[in-house]
Amino acid sequence: MKKRYAIILLLLLFTALSAEEKRDLIMPREKPKDAWTSFDKWQHFSFSLLITVQSGYVISHEHGVFQAPDRQNRMISAGISLSFGFFKECLDMRRKPSGFFSWKDLVMDMGGTLAGVWILSTLDDA
Repeated sequence: MKKRYAIILLLLLFTALSAEEKRDLIMPREKPKDAWTSFDKWQHFSFSLLITVQSGYVISHEHGVFQAPDRQNRMISAGISLSFGFFKECLDMRRKPSGFFSWKDLVMDMGGTLAGVWILSTLDDA
């Protein structure tokens, strides 16, 4: 089961990267300005953190629909958050003529997701 998800994730990543390379061949463009300290990076971090914690709460809450175990809950929440971040970057790449796939945004998404998983694990231990 895990191998299937890993293969699907790799295919999605390969598709996004190959589409970006083909786009660069068709429409050459200048390198985008993508600073680590831009406001957009902190938006990615905070939204990933909020999505992770909120989805973890909804999945594990005793009155919720799923009531998943704690570890499974954190894994599902992290997957939801990272998939939203990846999808947003794919949309950014396609949306504008100057759009691009930002690896820095994905790093901040991962940071926010890890912080959210840490908060969920801290709340589960309490």
